[in-house]
Amino acid sequence: MCKYKTIGILGGMGPEATADLYLRIIQFFQKEYGAIYDCDFPEIIIVNLPIPDVVEHPNEENKVREMLVNAVKKLERSGADFIAIPCNTVTYYFSEMQNAVSIPIINIIKETTNEVLKSGIKKVGLLGTEMTIKSNIYTNVLKNIQILTLTETEQKETTKIILNILAGRKSDKDRGKLTQFIQKLKDLGAEKVILGCTELPLAIKSNNDVLDTLEILAKSTVEKATK
Repeated sequence: MCKYKTIGILGGMGPEATADLYLRIIQFFQKEYGAIYDCDFPEIIIVNLPIPDVVEHPNEENKVREMLVNAVKKLERSGADFIAIPCNTVTYYFSEMQNAVSIPIINIIKETTNEVLKSGIKKVGLLGTEMTIKSNIYTNVLKNIQILTLTETEQKETTKIILNILAGRKSDKDRGKLTQFIQKLKDLGAEKVILGCTELPLAIKSNNDVLDTLEILAKSTVEKATK
């Protein structure tokens, strides 16, 4: 019998970020818990959900909501003790998903917010999809923190870069542009910049300038699985 809780991952947004979350969880168990044999790792159930695009066409809310709700129910029926979702954007539907199941869902936005608050940051930059920025899912929880974002033109460039990453195209040009945007937000006064799309850590390595939401989620997932 497994000594850890069964992890449910609702992924597919995008698929490579889901795979990266799985790998990071495995690496946490190797480094922090000395996992060697197959039985040293937790049971992990992954639903890779092909929802309508929430980056370029964020206008199919009802269909997306229904698919997300059905997927978390599937994970619960499959035996997951809790759910992690490696996507910032769909946190917009968090209440509907959590209300649909009796098992807890880790909120990637709240976990990232906790990291911001613990570090005493007063100004933070935010990179993410247009829906993440416009839906104010970070503004709603970081009420006493000033959030700095890019111009509309720069935001559209960021969206194009995210789409390139989703397509498996990670170019030095795009990395350079993301680095410029991070530096711009730092120059505006941001103490850290949130990589508020789980595709972004696939192109930008974690460093002292950024808060990697995928890494934060992986750590929170491992902590929940081992308690």
